Amino acid sequence: MEETLTFTYSNEELSYDAFKHQVLTDYRIAQVSRETSLLGRREVLTGKAKFGIFGDGKELAQIAMAKSFGAGDFRSGYYRDQTFMFASGLASVEQFFAQMYADPDVNNEPFSAGRQMVAHFSTRNVDDNGSFLDLANRKNISADISPTAGQMPRAVGLALASKSFRHIQQLWNKTDLSHNGNEVCFCTIGDASTSEGHFWESVNAAGVMQIPLAIFVWDDGYGISVPNKYQTTKGSISHALSGFQKEKDTNGLHIYKVKGWDYAEMCEVFEAGIQKMRETHAPAIFHVQEITQPQGHILIAIKNLKIGF
Repeated sequence: MEETLTFTYSNEELSYDAFKHQVLTDYRIAQVSRETSLLGRREVLTGKAKFGIFGDGKELAQIAMAKSFGAGDFRSGYYRDQTFMFASGLASVEQFFAQMYADPDVNNEPFSAGRQMVAHFSTRNVDDNGSFLDLANRKNISADISPTAGQMPRAVGLALASKSFRHIQQLWNKTDLSHNGNEVCFCTIGDASTSEGHFWESVNAAGVMQIPLAIFVWDDGYGISVPNKYQTTKGSISHALSGFQKEKDTNGLHIYKVKGWDYAEMCEVFEAGIQKMRETHAPAIFHVQEITQPQGHILIAIKNLKIGF
């Protein structure tokens, strides 16, 4: 059953000029991110970089998602979230390319000082002395990893931490780590990776424990080699998960379906869904359909051999 939401706008009216400015700002972020993907692909094809994987086709969805990502929240994602990072103010185009060129200077490449592949992001949890930073008042990124669906178990742990901060009295004084468990873990995954065991184990655990885990599935209708109908039951992950739908007096997850090209719908559904999650701690899946991946899956340069698929 598809979840529906009633969205209530703020009492403070948004002026036409402010609305126009916001839309144009979002458009600029999307355009810059797309050009970053195009230029990055060229850099691999011409041998200046050895590996390229990009977030083209997911720009609008990630901008909408970033609008609800706040201080204290965590993201546990995968390697197609560059637009989200740009929109959240956590990465710049210059830093993206510094990572692509494996720049070992942490001042240029703050995510891993060139140790991870491009589009593998992270933020620090501790200072130089090993003490926790003020995580409750900053946006946090759990270090991305390459194995598909490997981000899922970590996302469960991060969401469970929010529940612990809300319900375990001994943790209530840890105001540098949490504001009463109001934090949400944002988890992103591609539609093909939902076939992994880690995905199903994590979804089941989130539904049982009722933790604030927001799972965004980027669905372009195709995995690396086959369309959805050959890799997902019913050809749709939200249909396959329909039995997990949370209903009155049950556990489970809220399931939302949106179109990846519908900017207004995504802004509305994501904001209302995340706010509901902060209040109730019930997890949710946002199935974002009809997005695209125009440049293909991945690009690797090995000496003079260029491989793309």
